[in-house]
Amino acid sequence: MVLFTVVNDLLSKHKINPKSIDILVSNCSLFCPMPSITSMILNKFGFRSNIRSFNLSGMGCSAGILSISLAKDLLKVHRKSLALVLSMEAVTPNGYGGREKSMLLPNILFRMGVAAILLSNRKHDKRIAKYELQHLVRTHIDLDDQAYQSVFQQPDEAGHLGVSLSRALLHVAVKALRNNMSELGPLMLPYTEQLQ
Repeated sequence: MVLFTVVNDLLSKHKINPKSIDILVSNCSLFCPMPSITSMILNKFGFRSNIRSFNLSGMGCSAGILSISLAKDLLKVHRKSLALVLSMEAVTPNGYGGREKSMLLPNILFRMGVAAILLSNRKHDKRIAKYELQHLVRTHIDLDDQAYQSVFQQPDEAGHLGVSLSRALLHVAVKALRNNMSELGPLMLPYTEQLQ
């Protein structure tokens, strides 16, 4: 419902013919439907049959930035192209019905939503673009059990499938944010700020 609405709104608002889209990248944190999200969009809106489409799922919160990174890399290779990136959250199919407290928390925290962004490397789009993507930073933190299992989908003791949020999540998130800021700072801050 939200996915088709946001794509329709973006295409209508900017008067974009779906056949002019060259690259389609979609992501969803947990939801892995068959056919894929990109297949649903291609079929619903009549995109070209030779479009470069990529469907990422099961990557949690990092899937959005991964999708933008993939689209950016593809635009470096394919000149004069438009890329549509869809980032989606759909937890309804993964609602947890058990009693484990760490698995009940995602039922409250996460909902359903979608965002669409259109990226272009065509020169004539520069004058109408809202933003210019200059830097994109992704870092991996230590691959220890604490980070790896801070958000984990698994069955509980009764066999109910759910997503568990560990107490280490806050520590892991702070560490990831610190690493990303350390990488991003030198790219954006003036030398005087970097010295401080």
